[in-house]
Parts: sequence; structure tokens; C-alpha cells
Amino acid sequence: MNSICNCPNLPCKFRNNCAACIAHSRAEGTLCNCMEETALKLGAALPVRYPETEILPDYEGMSRRCAELVKECLAKKPDALLCFPAGSTVIRTCEILKEMQDRGEIDFSQADFVALDEWLDLEDESENCTNFLKKHLYNALGIRQEKMHLFDTHAKDLAEECKRIDEVIFSHGGIDLMLLGLGMNGHLGLNEPGGNFDAYAKVVELSETTMSVGQKYFSGPMKLTRGITLGVRHMFETKQVILQVSGAAKKDIVEKMYKSRPTDEIPGTVLKLLSGGKVVLDEAAAEGIKSLLG
Repeated sequence: MNSICNCPNLPCKFRNNCAACIAHSRAEGTLCNCMEETALKLGAALPVRYPETEILPDYEGMSRRCAELVKECLAKKPDALLCFPAGSTVIRTCEILKEMQDRGEIDFSQADFVALDEWLDLEDESENCTNFLKKHLYNALGIRQEKMHLFDTHAKDLAEECKRIDEVIFSHGGIDLMLLGLGMNGHLGLNEPGGNFDAYAKVVELSETTMSVGQKYFSGPMKLTRGITLGVRHMFETKQVILQVSGAAKKDIVEKMYKSRPTDEIPGTVLKLLSGGKVVLDEAAAEGIKSLLG
């Protein structure tokens, strides 16, 4: 047995105690999580737990549902710590939240925001994640600077910067609601395939897919090499994680995510392990999984 457990089920009470894990699995008639991938390759048919899933007719409906979930969170906890992604998928959600605020239906005055991720080493930072969110979310909602907890990409020690952001989250008692998008390779934030589910904030080397697909966020060609991101472990400790996915282009990765066992090779599969996880899709993105959900 390896000295470090590779099971993706981080909350498991048998983690790193292989003998107890095996005994429990025998008693329950189940396979240890670390053996499931091997069993599947040999043709085993294992039960799969799908994440809580909502399918809306279109991008507008998906965006509106996600905005409603943010509203529900703040109604319960006005001083919640929120985490939003950059990217085109979230734009309409941000617009709807602004409309809600203008109508007096939602109040962000006590809420704090923590960054999900940020590009590193950009030659021009005018279109980075921070500026995207300032344009579409923070400035639109009138969020004060002291309520935005952002990565300092120019910190001399990026490892210490990661710890600083971790401490911000810990000091707030964890993130109350995290909104995520799904990358074409299944990444969450900038947690790339093959990363560690057990990590907090970290610096990452970007995959070829992310370097290529990431070009769409910039008005011209941009050299992308590294990023800094909240880790998957933060997702385990977040009270509510909402994965929003839209469009036919994401259909294949959504289907792959739902049909795969939890694996760090497809970070999106972690939604199957999160007690507070929810996936909100539009019809186009959900095309390949409707038969799975019944």
C-alpha cells in the first residue's frame, strides 16, 4: 500500500488507514475508492452518485437560477463570503444580480468576495480575471475595495500569497457560496487535470488546453503560462458550490464528468463528492446526460 492515500474521497474517516478501509469495504460489500478505477478497467459496473443537478431551458434560465441561489445565500447570511469565476458563462448571472440589487431584492453591502483564480506572468493585465470581475461584478454592484480579497500576482513570494488568501478564507469561517465554471478539460478555477484534490490555494502550470482556450478571454494573442488558484480542498470546505455550465461546446466534457468516477484527471468530478455541490446546466450543455438522470 502507498503511504499516502490516493482515494479522492477526502472526508473519508478511513483516509490513510488502509487496513480499516479494506475492513469497512468488506463489511459493506463495496470496493475501496482507490480500487474503483482498476475495477472499471476490468469491466466492473459500479454504482455512480450523480451530483444534485438542475437543467434549465437556456442560458438565460441557467443564469437566472444561479442568481437566485446567490440571493438565497445572502438572505440567510448577509455577511457571506462569496467566490465568483471570471469568464463569459457568468456574465448574465452578474447582470441579473445587478438588476436584483437595483430593485432592492438583494443586498451585497455586508458581503465579502474572495478571488477564485488569476493568470500569472501576463504582459498586459488589463483583461485579467480581476479586471473582468471588476467590470462585470464588483464595480457594477458597488463593492468596496476592502470587501474584495484578491490575489497579489506581483507578490515576491507566491507561496506566501497563497497562504494569505487561505487565511482570509479561514478567518471568515470558510466560503459560503462558490460559483464555478467548467473548463473544456474539466478544470475548476485553474485546478488542472492531474492536480491534487487535497490542496488549498496554489500556483499551477497551465495545461495546453487552458493556454489555448484561454485566448478567448483576451482581445489579442496572450502568452499564458501559469496561474494562481483556490484549490479543490477549499471546495470541500465551502458550504455551497454551484457549477454553472452552458452551451453545446461543453456537452462532451459534461457527459465525461458525469460518466467518470471521481478522479483528479477530471477535476469537475469532485462535484460527486461535495455535500453542498450543485450543477446548474442549460439544455445544450446537458444533452449528453439527460438519459443518466432519468
